[in-house]
Amino acid sequence: MKVKRRMRGVWKVSAVLTALVLVVSGVAMFGYSGTMWKNGIGEGGEKGVIPLMPPPFIQIAGASSVEGGSAFPEDEAGISAYVNVGESIDLEKVATIFDQIENVSETHVVGFVPISNYGGNVRPHLYADTSGWIVAYFTKDEPASLIMDWQNNNKGDLDNPKIEEIKTTTLEQAIKKTCDAIGIDYEEIKQKIKYYDFEFPEADSMLLFVKTRADRGKSYVHLSVPDNYKVYEASYYLYATNSGYIWARLEVDGKRIDSIENGRDVGLYDTEKVLTVGQAHTIAVEFGGYTDHGSAGVATVLIYKSP
Repeated sequence: MKVKRRMRGVWKVSAVLTALVLVVSGVAMFGYSGTMWKNGIGEGGEKGVIPLMPPPFIQIAGASSVEGGSAFPEDEAGISAYVNVGESIDLEKVATIFDQIENVSETHVVGFVPISNYGGNVRPHLYADTSGWIVAYFTKDEPASLIMDWQNNNKGDLDNPKIEEIKTTTLEQAIKKTCDAIGIDYEEIKQKIKYYDFEFPEADSMLLFVKTRADRGKSYVHLSVPDNYKVYEASYYLYATNSGYIWARLEVDGKRIDSIENGRDVGLYDTEKVLTVGQAHTIAVEFGGYTDHGSAGVATVLIYKSP
């Protein structure tokens, strides 16, 4: 997997939205409403906005007299999902889900959790502490698009993917693995999971939407964002998978962003800032190859601040 680095800084994009809703058709989106998760949004293209809210423990980070949350590595974390399970956590049980431990003490543990996904595992970091906090995160050097969980959201198969709504992410799956290991009922706490981007603390929202293609040709998403919104990151997760030779191509406004064969490329940023101010934009995923089987797809994630 290659990683394409992005250019830092804030950029703006503008066009036509209604209350920060993508003007798209035939896409699946992930949504949040109030303090409760709602089902992901399907074919209608309604709201799919996820608030980004700072966790309480960051206000006490660095206080030497405070255990638990103050040990969280804020300086390295990017997009994150977090929850407090309301009871002390057995760190030895958490460590059983790691394929690599990165940091451990009497009050906390940090490691990598392998999550099966199309094209191979993704490996979010997971932090857990004795005060009940669980935080799954990707680092600042990893794109937010890694949160897309193709495998658990697909109700079809690889030859005919059906992602009508997005109900979970790879970060939530890491939290679920943790709950299973420590004996916590995930169904009881999943509605409490919130998101935050430690790299962009001023960002208050995230948008995730996907488009798939199961036969040869292109599928399109038409995107607009108001000019009074600040977008901090746009990233993509492109996959193409099957046992035969296939390929996928990602284009933005007709410009080739990436091309892969039988796998994935999740290190994609909008490095050239193709999503420019004052224009409507088109994201296209193309599928092809020497087989009638398999599929391709692209997930797009925007991290932004609303006015």
